[in-house]
Amino acid sequence: MGDRGRFRGLPEDADVSQFYRTSLQRHVIEFGEWMARASIERARERGHAGLRPAHARLMVYLDWGGSRITDIAKAQDVSKNAIGQLVTDLEELGYLERVPDPDDARAKIVRYTAAGRGLIADARDIGVELDAEVEAVLGPERMTQLRDILAELGSRLLGLDFSASS
Repeated sequence: MGDRGRFRGLPEDADVSQFYRTSLQRHVIEFGEWMARASIERARERGHAGLRPAHARLMVYLDWGGSRITDIAKAQDVSKNAIGQLVTDLEELGYLERVPDPDDARAKIVRYTAAGRGLIADARDIGVELDAEVEAVLGPERMTQLRDILAELGSRLLGLDFSASS
């Protein structure tokens, strides 16, 4: 008996091929990775050497006023040690610093330095460029639809609030 007989429910090669071509999961992950890589590459072109996509993912979860490592780790569903290492990397690059938490003397807050705020200003400009590239492919109406759909998914599935006041 072949492997397919031993493992019930295994998809046929054609099914896997179809999944690869049509999977929303795959398309979203690949698009997100493109955005992260393109963002980092453009940041490097602006003089922000040493950045990696993992750094960009961490910064998505870092509040403008600062965050605890434990909160970032929880949001990313990774260990405190993993986030701690990324924070150390970004400290060494001059973008982040650890300061005492005013609400808990035992804890530290990670926040942006002046150089980190400059990086975020560049990231905003890079985001505008990437949005323009995507809009050039989709057109303005579909770009608006994409933004609305992603905001709705973020709200309904993740409990995120993308309203203008956030």
